This record gives sequence, C-alpha cells and structure tokens, in this order.
Amino acid sequence: MIRKSLTVLLTAAAVTAFAQTKPAAKPAAATTAPVKKADKSAIIFTVDKQPVTVGEFEYVYTKNNINNQADYSEKSLTDYLTLYENFRLKVREAEALKLDTISSLKNELEGYRKQLAKSYLTDKEITDRLIQEAYDRSKQEVNVSHILVGCEEGANPADTLAAYNKALEYRARLLKGEDFAKLAKESAEKDKGDPSAKDNGGSIGWFTVFQTVYPFETAAYTLKPGEISGPVRTQFGYHIVKLNKVRPAQGEIHVAHILLKFGEKATDAEKAKLKTKADSIYNALITGKAKWDDAVTAFSEDRTSKNKKGELQWFGVGRMMPEFEEAAYALKKDGELSKPVKTAYGWHIIKRLELRAIPPFAEVKADFKKKVERDSRSSVAKTKLIERIKRDNRFTESLVTKRQFFDAVDTMAIRSGNLKADSIKFGDETLFTLAGKPYKTKDFAQYLQKSAKHRNDKDRDGLLTEYYDNWVNQKCLDYEESMLDKKKPEFANLMKEYRDGILLFELTDRQVWGKATKDTTGLQAFYEANKTKYMWKERADVEIYNCSDKKICDAAYAMAKAGKSAADIQSELNKEGSSSKVSVISGKYEKGQYDVVDKTSWKKGIEPINKLNDSSYQFVVIKDIVQPEPKTLKEAKGYAVSDYQEYLEKNWLAELRQKYPIEVDQAVFRSLIKPKK
Repeated sequence: MIRKSLTVLLTAAAVTAFAQTKPAAKPAAATTAPVKKADKSAIIFTVDKQPVTVGEFEYVYTKNNINNQADYSEKSLTDYLTLYENFRLKVREAEALKLDTISSLKNELEGYRKQLAKSYLTDKEITDRLIQEAYDRSKQEVNVSHILVGCEEGANPADTLAAYNKALEYRARLLKGEDFAKLAKESAEKDKGDPSAKDNGGSIGWFTVFQTVYPFETAAYTLKPGEISGPVRTQFGYHIVKLNKVRPAQGEIHVAHILLKFGEKATDAEKAKLKTKADSIYNALITGKAKWDDAVTAFSEDRTSKNKKGELQWFGVGRMMPEFEEAAYALKKDGELSKPVKTAYGWHIIKRLELRAIPPFAEVKADFKKKVERDSRSSVAKTKLIERIKRDNRFTESLVTKRQFFDAVDTMAIRSGNLKADSIKFGDETLFTLAGKPYKTKDFAQYLQKSAKHRNDKDRDGLLTEYYDNWVNQKCLDYEESMLDKKKPEFANLMKEYRDGILLFELTDRQVWGKATKDTTGLQAFYEANKTKYMWKERADVEIYNCSDKKICDAAYAMAKAGKSAADIQSELNKEGSSSKVSVISGKYEKGQYDVVDKTSWKKGIEPINKLNDSSYQFVVIKDIVQPEPKTLKEAKGYAVSDYQEYLEKNWLAELRQKYPIEVDQAVFRSLIKPKK
C-alpha cells in the first residue's frame, strides 16, 4: 500500500483556501519591532490541546515548499499554517475514531518502518569508505593467479588449521622458486583446489572491482606486481594470491560481431575451413564489397544479436572470453574491424561501436552504493555497526553458560533441523545482556526451533555458533531499530509523516473521496443544485460520412440529401463482399472539439463532399445547431464528483474546526516571519 507513499503531508492537499467555512485563527500582522526567534520546542498552535512545535511546523513547511518558496514571508507562513491546521484536524479525527488500531494500517506502517530502518542500520562512515574504495579500485585492472586449498566455512578447527598450514607450505615453496602453475595444478589435484587450475595453472586473468569475493579482491589490490600474499580466507578455503600485472582501467566497450560457430565435435580441419570463410567475409568488409548489416544478416550464427546488427551489450573487463575481450579492446577507433578471432564458440569478426571511460565519482556514487550494499563487503559495515551497538549498550556475554548450553544440544537434532526447544534439558540462564536486558537460554532455544534447517556442512558446534551469532546480531539490530525514533530525528519525522499520511488517506477516503462516488443520492442532489455550472456551449448535432471511394460517396450523398437516415444508407450501400464501404460517426460537438466539424458552415444542412489525403471521401450532415444547455449528470460526472468532493471536504473541515478547537500562539508565529530583503 505504498499507494499513499509520502504524499503524506499534504494529501491535505486538495485543501485550499476555500476548505473551511469558518476562517482559521489568523496571526496578527507583523509589527516593525524585532521579535525574538522562538526555539524549536516552542508550541506554535494546538489542536484540541495537542501541541504542534515550531520544529515540527518548520520541518513540514520547508519540506513542502520547494523551489525557494519557503521564504518565511507572512503570506507564505499564513497560507501554510491554514493547510497544516487542516491536516492536523484530520489526523486528530482519525485518532479519535481509532483508525490507528486497524490491523491493515498497523501492518503497513510496520512494513514501512522495517524498510526505512534499513538505511539507518549501517555504519555510514564505513559504508562511505567502502564506496570510495570500490571506485578507486575500479580505475585499475589487475591480472592475478592463485593457489587454493579448499576448506568449507564451517569446517572444524582441526581441518581449518590443516588447510591454513597447507597454504603456508605452498607459499614457502613458491618463495623458494617452485613454478606457480605447477603448484596450482597440484593443489587442484590433491587439496580441493580450483579445478580450472589443471588447465590454466591458477591464472584468473584480468578483473576489476566487484568481480570476485571481497577478501580475494582486497588481496589482489593491496599487492605489488610480482608479490605473493599470505593465506587469504574466503568461503572457498585459503588462497595464495600472486599479482602478475596492473593496468589502468580500459573502461566499457560497445561492439557488434559476426559469429561463425563451431559444431560441438568440429575437427581442426573443419575449424580451419570455417576460418577461411571468416577471412573471406572480413576481406569483403574491409574492401567495401560487403556492408556490415548485410554480412551480419547473411552469415552471423549468434541468434541473440543477429537481428540487432550484431550488437552486444556494453561490457567491461572480465565479462567476456579473454580472447574476445583482448581483440575488442585492441581496436583503436569506432567502426574499426578485427581480423577473425577464435574463441571456444567459433570465429568472431568484431566491430567497435563506442568506448567510454570510467565516469567521475559523483556520477556513479549512487550506483556504487547499491553494488556495495549487494556485495559481500557490506558485511564489513554491518560487523562494524554491531560492534558499535554492543560497545555503546554494555554488551556482556557468559561464555561458560554458552558452552554448557551447546553441550546440552543433541547433535542429530540440530543437524536434522528438527530440534524442539523443550528437548534441550537446560535451565533458563542468561547468555548475554544488552542495554541491561538479559537474553536467556530459553529465548535462544525458541530461536533454534524456528531457524534450524537440515544441514550437514558443519559439526554441531559450528552450526550452533553460526545460529548463536545470527541471533545475537539480530537482537542487536532489533534494539538499535527500536531506538531510532530517539536517536535519529529525521527517522522519527519520516515515521510520523507516514503514520499521519496513512491515517489521513484512510479517513479522507471514507469522508470525501469514496463518499463522493458512492453517495449517489447526495451527488444527484448536489448536481441538481449546481447544474448551471455544467453547461454545454453551442453544439452542432452532426453525422460524418466517411466513404472508401468517390462512387459510393456520391450515392450516399444523394441519399442523405433526400432525407434518408444513416442506418438506411449504410444498409443499402454496404454490400457483403464489397470493398466499398460507408461509415458514419454521429454526435454533438462544441467548436474546438472536432476539427472536421469546425470546418463546416455551422448551419443546418448538408456540407459539400471533401476528398481526403488517402483518396477516400467525406461529407458532413448538420442535423441541428443545439443551443447551450446543462450537461446531464452522466456527461458531467467527472467534474461533478470533483466539485462534490470539494463541497464535502469544505463542510467536513468546518465541522472539525467546531469539534476540535485550534489555538495559535501569535507571538511564536510572528517570530518565524522574516522581513523582505
């Protein structure tokens, strides 16, 4: 129901100056004597004794008066005061009717709170640093090789230590001069390493930011060419990383290509024959004997790009096969063609369309922020935030109780995901405290019952540690979210806006919008009392005859002149199977509504035949000139409903002003007025 979104503050909106019968309490004119500015906590007005502070009023005033309209002039402030009084009156009525207890609205508000809180539940300083770091790294590309010793994230301590020591052993052998590719292949065969190392010797090739997991990327970008890292832990195991080369980022490139595909079992002879064909196409293109678009249509076997002149999507380093990338970036100018390039798919002829450099930081900051939030590096900011929450809120933990509780959990139950809280034979003891509140073993047992899944990737303690850490982290974040209203004024303001907005929407829909469309009796009575407001101007009552050729048009014209009806004319002339047809448009039109009618003499009778641009013919019969008259309710319904809504709102606001007294502190109000410069 983001239907209301933050239209919020003034969905009061449609409320303009006429929206009350009894004038609002108006501030007295500003005096020439200087008035001391009121502080933010001063009360500017009350609605039924509910206060509105200067801080609240200024916040909504400046937010809803954009384009320098919030000039704090007496007129601007007075006009907005009336609008905001109306808004607060409606919210007061919604609260009196207990609309804030409706479950659907409460759920909507809670959903919005969760969504809004996400942007606050992060360490902004760390996030900004990660965004800047990612952008700085994007300006360079790195060429890397690695040796991997496989080790699952949840491996037991002994296996983890063994993998770490094995990675250290490989590093030591490298430093003594052993061949990197040879050791990478050995790790793939013996130590659960990267399977592709058997073919590529551990070479990953060129890549840039966001293309590998964050710890691996960080290792690559912090080494110097030729340097070898210590063991780098990722979810795959321990890596020994070697930085081969660094180069400036090449930017993104847009190309088109012609692909001659290899068959699945193509022999070397067949590939060579296909190369001859690719050379022939290339030569025809560079000598001008063939045009690119024609060659793509005739020869390319890439079905995805063939109907788009061979065009591929923009790409950067590490996105395409290395041979294709290298050939594409080697092209020096737009329109240049590559000689046939061989990849695993076949032979490609590549045409450069455009190259673009890395944009300035200001242009891509928002995009990089989204990428950081989706990337594994976002866990860095989350970890820092949780550390701060623990530090600021006196987090303490009982490691003894935690160990004893873990020992009380059945291994098969936790690994199967069928753990029941009451199956854990343990008292209700404190595991940790946060902001003075204890979180106990029974709470954690309930969490395990809801969260545990069937898993065999870790032993009992590994699984329990993961679940426990997740539980603690979530409780820390939940606590921080619960304090956002107190810690972050802008969060509290947005929540108040949204809460008031959904109440206002619901109430106004009941009292005005929905009522105006459903109250047919009231609408009819309003229309009858105001029907002269909904008038037709002078109109021509016409029949417009459109004919497919001159012969049938002449026949229709003669029949119309003789007084035959449109239905009779069509019945007689529109013969089944004939391509000659007559169609008729009937209606009443004011001047300016239909150009065909505007061009007539605007007198009762039949107009001359006109030949249209498409060789068809047309004539107009003016049956009558209708004098101004009221529209029917059906004809005026859109306008009548809108006016009826305004009428209902006006009367409703007058009732609310009687029901809920408004008192304005004139001195506080005047203190906000700024003299004209």
